[in-house]
Amino acid sequence: MSIRRILFILAALVVAGFGVYNFIAYSERLTPATNLAGETIGGVKLHDHITDSHLLKQYGSPLSQDDNELYDYYHWKGGLVTASVHSGPDEGDIMRIMITPADTNRSDDPLHTAFGIGLGDSKQSVLDLYGTKYYKSNEQTADIIGYIDHKLGITLEFWCDPSGTVAEIRLDDVSMR
Repeated sequence: MSIRRILFILAALVVAGFGVYNFIAYSERLTPATNLAGETIGGVKLHDHITDSHLLKQYGSPLSQDDNELYDYYHWKGGLVTASVHSGPDEGDIMRIMITPADTNRSDDPLHTAFGIGLGDSKQSVLDLYGTKYYKSNEQTADIIGYIDHKLGITLEFWCDPSGTVAEIRLDDVSMR
């Protein structure tokens, strides 16, 4: 075999390896699992019911509600947003919990993940606490790092702004899309 052919094969393997490496990093299915069994946001768990007394006691009545075809989005004090099933046998079950920016002082904001990550924390803090088994995505100028629990069907995403600061957090049932 000629040297030219060997170099071509080696270059093709390097390019293919780089492509597979990047594909794995951006693929939820191929991302190794992270145990998210105890994950909450602001004390709220996925599949809680929108009328659960602990939710209403902690956050009061929703500030506003947006409906779409499948989910009712409720906006609560402190930047908490929940999405619950609009109708059917699972009506009212929370399928998405988000922390979004609110007009409250960060030091007064009780919203954080089970490991204590909240808005304004660094991407490095997320990696230090949740580890390196994550997928990557980009949307709306956000650098997204996500963790998935394949067994429970849960994802936890940290949407970071260009400076590497957590600007939004989403805890989703994987059926949420």
